[in-house]
Amino acid sequence: MNATSPNLSYLLTNNLAERVAGISQAVAVSADGLLLAWTDGLNHDAAERVAAVAAGLSSLLNGAALDLNAGPVQGNITELGAGFLILMAVGSGASLLALTTRDADLAFVTTELGRFAEQVGDQLTPAFAGALTVAGRR
Repeated sequence: MNATSPNLSYLLTNNLAERVAGISQAVAVSADGLLLAWTDGLNHDAAERVAAVAAGLSSLLNGAALDLNAGPVQGNITELGAGFLILMAVGSGASLLALTTRDADLAFVTTELGRFAEQVGDQLTPAFAGALTVAGRR
């Protein structure tokens, strides 16, 4: 468990990464790019960098979608040498970013990411991140 949000990180690790075949790491990021939770396999510094990537990728994709009159981004899959990065929009600009293995069933993984997003989406806000800071957990 990590210091950002123990309950949310527990859910991210145990209800997503350990339960869904193919997911190896994941982070939850607020709309303004603050790291809210991450899976146990990432250290804090790496999780912060990955959160920044998730926020930047989300912003770039939403900018392109706006210019193309394509509506808001729902998600993105990026192929890597060893797997896939899946970015999923959650509620008010927050996002989940998951790393999968190369042989992951992407349809299943994205479905499960969507279910997880429905469960915790209301927690992934800048206000939640602010509450963590006040509580001394950031």
